Parts: sequence; C-alpha cells; structure tokens
Amino acid sequence: MFDAVGGQSLAAPPPRPTRAELLAAYDTAVPDLVAPRTTVLLCGINPSLESGATGFHFGTPSNRLWPVLHLAGFTPRRLHPSESGELTSRGLSITNLVNRSTARADEISDDEVRAGVTRLTELVERISPRWVAFLGLAAYRVGFGRRRAQVGRQPETLGPASVWLLPNPSGLNAHYQLPDLVRVYGELREAAYGDR
Repeated sequence: MFDAVGGQSLAAPPPRPTRAELLAAYDTAVPDLVAPRTTVLLCGINPSLESGATGFHFGTPSNRLWPVLHLAGFTPRRLHPSESGELTSRGLSITNLVNRSTARADEISDDEVRAGVTRLTELVERISPRWVAFLGLAAYRVGFGRRRAQVGRQPETLGPASVWLLPNPSGLNAHYQLPDLVRVYGELREAAYGDR
C-alpha cells in the first residue's frame, strides 16, 4: 500500500526502474493512452526516461500531474502512474507531441516538436476529444507558432477539439507552485466537465 491524497491505493506500486533500465529507455516510445470516449486529451511534451522504462505516462511517481489531477477534481484520489489506465474511465486520454523518451525536454528539437503536430492532429481526428490540453507553454508555442500564447483556452481548435494551454506539471517548472497548478487545471476541468 502507498499513500495517496484522498485515499489509499489497493496495491503496492511497482518498483522504480534502475539506473541501467532508465538509460536503456532513451528514445523509447510510450503508447498513447486512449479512452473509449475522450473528453480531454492531455498532451505532454515527450515521455521521461522513467515513462520509457515503465510504459506509464508521467511515469515518475513524484510528478506533480498526479496530485494536480486529484486536487483539481479530475480524479477521486491521487493516482500512481501505474494506475493511469483509471483515467480512461473519466474520459481522459494521454499522448505526447514527441513520442521519444529523454532525460530532459530540452533534448527534443524544435523541429521534432513541429513534426509532432501532424501525429497529434491525426490522433485528434481519430478519437475526437472535446478538448486537447497541452501541458507545456514552450512546446505549444513552438509547435503551433504562437509565441505569445498564454495559459487558458486558446482561440483556435485542433480538428474538432477546443484547445487549452496548461503549465507543465514537472517539478522543474518553478513558475507554478502546486496551488497555482491546481487552480489552472481546475479551470479546464470546470470547462470540460462542469459540475459532475
């Protein structure tokens, strides 16, 4: 068992990858997590090495996405990355602009980010989410050529989906502390789901 904000997990999480397993995960792809009916498609920049090693999106248990999704009202409790499949029952799917695991997002080139827009657009057209939420301002600005895009709802759509821009939940993003992340992610949850 492990602590989870708002509840306990039913099983112990899997062991963390070793350093050798992390290094072997460089350039590994992580399959998209797709809900049968997607309300919100969360789009990260690219998978971490821990995601590449485990196959779980936002695979580092300390990634702030997990408490933020709970505290913003997307999930009834804090999930562990190994429980990411539970997101699909809530209409949440996950993909990345670049599906190549690296240690840091700055190992991804601007050309890779721009090329990822084509793959993302094809996924959006296939699954028809109501919203696409980009988790990272810099990658969105590069990928879509919108240098001044700000957090929140964007004026354009991506295929049939409305677009929302959110800060990257990584702990390396010092501009947004947990309460700020919860507030801005909560704004998307309200727009996407209203009062459940």
